[in-house]
Amino acid sequence: MAAGGPEGGRRTGSGGLALLGLVPGAPLCPHGPALLFVKTNQRGEEGRRFYACSACRDRKDCHFFQWEDEKVSEASLAAREEYNKNHQPSFTHRQNVERCKDFVLLPLSKRRFCQECQQLLLPAEWEKHSAHQFLRDISTAQLKSPSQLLYPLENKKTNAQYLFAGRSCQFLLDLITDLGFRRVLSVGTPRLHEMIQSKASQEEDFRVRSLLLDIDFRYSQFYTEDEFCHYNMFNHYFFGGEAARETCRKFLYQDNGERVIMVTDPPFGGLVEALASSFKKLMAMWKETEKGGHKTQEMPMFWIFPYFFESRILEFFPSFSMMDYQVDYDNHALYKHGKTGRRQSPVRIFTNLTPSMIVLPVEEGYRFCAVCQRYVSSGNQHCEICNSCTSKDGRRWKHCVLCKKCVKPSWFHCNNCNCCALQNHTCDKTDAGCFVCGKAGHKRSTCPSLSHTRRACQADKKAKAENSEEGKYAVKHAMFSRKKVLLHRLANFQRVWSLPPNENTGKEVTALAWRPDGKILAFGLTDTKRIILCDVEKPESLHSFSVDSSITYMHWMEVTEESSVLTSFYNAEDESNLLLPKLPALPKNYSTTAKIFSEEKSDEIMKLLGDVRLNALVLGGSCGFIEIYAYGMFKIATVTGVAGACRGLCLSSDLKSLSVITEIRDSSDNEAEITYFQLDTSLLSSYLPEVTRMARKFTHISTLLQYIKLSLTCMCEAWEEILMQMDSRLTKFVQEKNTTTSVQDEFMQLLLWGKASLELQALLMNQLTVKGLKKLGQSIESSYSSIQKLVISHLQSGSEALLYHLSELKGMALWKQKYESLGLDASGIEEAFTAVGSFILKANELLQVIDSSMKNFKAFFRWLYVAMLRMSEDHVLPELNKMTQKDITFVADFLTEHFNEAPELYNRKGKYFNVERVGQYLKDEDDDLVSPPNTEGNQWFNFLKNTTHLKESPLLFPYYPEKSLHFVKRQMEGVIDQCLQKPADVIGKSVHQVFCMSLYKTSLSEDSTPQLFKLPFLWNDKTSNIHYVLFTMLEDSISKIYILRRHTDTSRSVSNGILAVEFGNFLSNSVNETSDSRCYSCLDAHFYDDETVTVVLKESMEQEGKERVLAQLPLSSVYTDEDQDRELVWDSTKRLDEQSGEIPTCTVVLENQWRVLENMKAQYVSVNGIRKVSCVLSSNLRHVRVFEMDVEDDGEAEEEEEEETTQVAAGEPDELNQSADNQDNVCGASAEELPDETEEHESSLDP
Repeated sequence: MAAGGPEGGRRTGSGGLALLGLVPGAPLCPHGPALLFVKTNQRGEEGRRFYACSACRDRKDCHFFQWEDEKVSEASLAAREEYNKNHQPSFTHRQNVERCKDFVLLPLSKRRFCQECQQLLLPAEWEKHSAHQFLRDISTAQLKSPSQLLYPLENKKTNAQYLFAGRSCQFLLDLITDLGFRRVLSVGTPRLHEMIQSKASQEEDFRVRSLLLDIDFRYSQFYTEDEFCHYNMFNHYFFGGEAARETCRKFLYQDNGERVIMVTDPPFGGLVEALASSFKKLMAMWKETEKGGHKTQEMPMFWIFPYFFESRILEFFPSFSMMDYQVDYDNHALYKHGKTGRRQSPVRIFTNLTPSMIVLPVEEGYRFCAVCQRYVSSGNQHCEICNSCTSKDGRRWKHCVLCKKCVKPSWFHCNNCNCCALQNHTCDKTDAGCFVCGKAGHKRSTCPSLSHTRRACQADKKAKAENSEEGKYAVKHAMFSRKKVLLHRLANFQRVWSLPPNENTGKEVTALAWRPDGKILAFGLTDTKRIILCDVEKPESLHSFSVDSSITYMHWMEVTEESSVLTSFYNAEDESNLLLPKLPALPKNYSTTAKIFSEEKSDEIMKLLGDVRLNALVLGGSCGFIEIYAYGMFKIATVTGVAGACRGLCLSSDLKSLSVITEIRDSSDNEAEITYFQLDTSLLSSYLPEVTRMARKFTHISTLLQYIKLSLTCMCEAWEEILMQMDSRLTKFVQEKNTTTSVQDEFMQLLLWGKASLELQALLMNQLTVKGLKKLGQSIESSYSSIQKLVISHLQSGSEALLYHLSELKGMALWKQKYESLGLDASGIEEAFTAVGSFILKANELLQVIDSSMKNFKAFFRWLYVAMLRMSEDHVLPELNKMTQKDITFVADFLTEHFNEAPELYNRKGKYFNVERVGQYLKDEDDDLVSPPNTEGNQWFNFLKNTTHLKESPLLFPYYPEKSLHFVKRQMEGVIDQCLQKPADVIGKSVHQVFCMSLYKTSLSEDSTPQLFKLPFLWNDKTSNIHYVLFTMLEDSISKIYILRRHTDTSRSVSNGILAVEFGNFLSNSVNETSDSRCYSCLDAHFYDDETVTVVLKESMEQEGKERVLAQLPLSSVYTDEDQDRELVWDSTKRLDEQSGEIPTCTVVLENQWRVLENMKAQYVSVNGIRKVSCVLSSNLRHVRVFEMDVEDDGEAEEEEEEETTQVAAGEPDELNQSADNQDNVCGASAEELPDETEEHESSLDP
């Protein structure tokens, strides 16, 4: 759209896509009338015109497309109309208004909002949305702030819904008010509209009113038809028809159109032409008001857009000027206030008001320039030569005498380009080249120069973050819902990241565990039966593996046992670092690696190794499934012989035994039996140094396999489908040509005689084209070079490192005295060694194919390019015209080998030719290669083939000439996995049951509380080497908590193996009015440290108004010298709950080690003594309180007043859901002081 007319015109340029505008009778998509576009070439020649969606830049979001001259059948039109109808909202605006009125009348407890459907729910709709996550108790304040209740639609190619920060929104409102405007047409600014509506309802003297025009129909649930219009700003389309248009017109007509301003914040990726056209139409609507004085005026307007679009905006609105005020956004990672240099927000305010009228806040550093007569930023210094404040980005610009203008401070004058540019730019850019460096063969997004710059910036940013306190790992807090994993900072519950459902990994999270160093988070997915290891810095998977059962519990522990052998191993430097070169960094300009790795980290994949000290991830699932993984990656044991679904796990720190709690369900009744098992794992303890060395080596191997996998994925991304263009063109040529001459003969005739048939000419000139040939040649050269570099620097390096670690592992296996008992098999390792060798051979074969293909294509394209230029009678450069007999022979050999028609290939792949030979190696298929390497005449190959003994020699790696690189890689992974599996089977068979106790039966009620919240709870005392089990048996003794303990060494016993703890009356009369005797039952209990248990208590006869209690129970008050002789004579034929009357009981009266939990129906607790924190969760899973424990006394006589803050986390219900499930990792608490509450976090959470 040109500035001259809103309906037509185009932006001219040196080729690309041009917008012709909105034409009458344009076809409709779900977003309204489509816009008309045309493609132009470098010479400005137009192609075929077409219609496309006005609102979406990506065909994935709206796939509408129609040629302008296309004749659409009646059936297609009917289908399109039906499609558009089906993609409209389920409720009309008027229906939503009525629903909102009914919703407001509901009591608070019945107000629900579905987060997945983004819809207010009436009680009749609850059942339909029962499987969804939803918010409860929606207050009136939340209804008045819908932008905080709704999820922002942040897709940059559609809505790009970034919301003003409070600072910017308040500034705009203050500015509008100070300028005397009384009505605001808010086009795509819901946060500003929301602030105006809220203030108008609260203050009677506030006269400003607003009408919101927005494409997000969800706002119709909260605003009436006079407050909101469903509107597409890219085609000036009112979805509500003439009624909505009339609403807008009436709003503009009030007070004869006086004191009205339009404020708009469009998506930054939208077409300026389309936006300008719509805004001019709104201005024209305003000009039609009754007062005739508007005919020559423009409607006052604030257009909020990045400063680098200034020239485009001025092209359509010459009267506009740009203000220096930096607009920032709440939900945008970059456009934030307070940054400096190039990191400042680039978003500015463009307006047709007089600049001197716009007063910017002086307290933020803005000042008034008397010469320019406008407010400018502090860094925008007035240039005496330009006679203007020239800076656009907030930095101080410098004047270039040669360019006769001010330029950015990082730019320098280039004599070759005769203009200012970045210092490391590339001169003599071509139109066909990269925007950044000017070179051909790649786009701006994949430019190596851009990647280098980004890496440097990211490295600086990361270095600063690591030096700050917030960069440490010790402040993280993980939680999960069934749908996603969230990571928060423990101090203030600020979200670090969230990991949503993923089709590749899974959707239903059931368990998680921290690695002891806090740098890796593991979680299990029950729908895909996968375990994901995730870096705490980024929500992406570093490693994953499959298991055979749904995981119900995870426990990650660290071995604390010390020995001289282990100490020397821990302190010794890894020899592989001395003997092997450092693995090159995986390139970050591929989507796979860009998601996972920080751009400055070259060895981030090695994070998986962690500390040398052995740690083990124990997994428990249904049907007695238990597996142990060293370092969270290498499976060292598969445990069998345990019945039931796992409810708890605890591997002792000395590796001598494993405690397990299971739930055994009886199909005959509605009950489950809770059983405790102790398993002997003494083999791991006896061979601890050997297990550590073996596990460390296997973890190295697993890490390298992941590195090779990612390298191969990058190679697949580097290969482009465009490389198959020659094959498809030739196949089509065979199918359409009428002559009997073969394709090979056609090209041979062109090579030898310079003559081509009319059909071949049509193929070359009309379908392939000279420009297409150049593009194909550039793509092949760029793609092949990238793949070649990845093979040489990454695949070969990773494979050589893999051979090194396998050879060391083989040496360990040959030391049978040490490693035979652990199942380390030298023959299996030899097979793995051989498989890696085969993979290296296949990678070298790919290098040869790439090298040969690059030479062949270069010669072939050079000849074909000259031939096509002659056909078009264009001038051929002399240096291109020279072709020796050797060159002709080379091209002839290439045609002979690659241009033979193959009907059998057409049956397999749908094509007659396979000119491109590299892509077949990167296909993840079981089929043989279409064109395997030609081994005829290869003397070494023939010699091996004819020498039987040498052919079967173990010194030679097997060679698979007909298989792809992917196939050989999968074969290598399978052999290595089989090699790693045997130790797990051998160690697993050595694990046996030494003790089993049936604790009690529990009913399988309809209670939907996740099992991880419930007792029993397991703990390992690392100092005394004792296993503890905390549990309650409410059916038999509601006032008692039971403590079972077993020594980790199964050959030893401990006194007081089972005790019951009863809590006496310890609350004073100030809390509870009566002082009669009462007993307290334990709702939940977790070990705070080796000496203290944190419990949540309630009165057994709980009444309304009675508060629950958080208390610290010292074990010293339970295990006293007086009780040493009291032991239960246990009858193994009965359950423990059937013998509860015979269990020794001690009554504990807590003194000052408790705290009343006021106004909270507490039910669950999770603690961490290291961080001295405890988290208490309410019974409805909706309220969390975080407490500091062990608060030091400041010595003052009077007790300090408690400070309690409440945060309503609206819109984030599953962030706190199930937050107290990980006893060892989630939260903390400490010892015997009065807990001090620091924060209370509340949110509406649905089970």
